[in-house]
Amino acid sequence: MALILFLGPYFERAFKKLGYEQRVIAGQIIEAVKVYYETDCNLEVTRKVAPRFFYKQLRKPYYEAGIESNIRVVIRRDDEECIALLAGNHDQVRQFLKSF
Repeated sequence: MALILFLGPYFERAFKKLGYEQRVIAGQIIEAVKVYYETDCNLEVTRKVAPRFFYKQLRKPYYEAGIESNIRVVIRRDDEECIALLAGNHDQVRQFLKSF
């Protein structure tokens, strides 16, 4: 069964604070994550869409997704439901994780 991605309200606020180029990159990451989930987490297929895509577990239930730039998306994954929580750089991701 494919995973379902939702965009949380905190993600939307963080997304709006990004600059134009950063929003474009964050949008590309979200699209790559959707492809990743729709293909039952097939990294090969996803990398055809976004060649430098990565997806790694930070600590349960948090995951980090990104592409070639320093913008990352933090995702909370619970069974088949995944919620995008934050779009930001590495320091913002670390700060976010400290608060949880």
